[in-house]
Amino acid sequence: MVLMISVLMLNLITGFVTDYIVHYDIGINPYKFTGIAMLTLVFILVPAYSYMKPKIELLVARVLVSGSNSFGKNIGLLLSFIAIFGILFVIYLHRWFDINLWEVLKTKM
Repeated sequence: MVLMISVLMLNLITGFVTDYIVHYDIGINPYKFTGIAMLTLVFILVPAYSYMKPKIELLVARVLVSGSNSFGKNIGLLLSFIAIFGILFVIYLHRWFDINLWEVLKTKM
């Protein structure tokens, strides 16, 4: 569970960085810009990923343990996982498809 949530969170963070760099228009040739952007992403994301990975894994593990302490080992772990996964689901849904789940739920009710 920790690995799955950590991968999703790191992908989300690196996706924001990637989108920011790729959509930053400096008015140069697209071929040169692509090469420069790729190198920039590597130089930014590799150290950032190395730095963030243990911190995110620790954070996720603490949240999962906290949930298991609050509601019992199995149920708390499951509830914590579902909560974190649900939050990430809403963020990814909005990011990938520009769908606001809360607005969709409001219109259905």
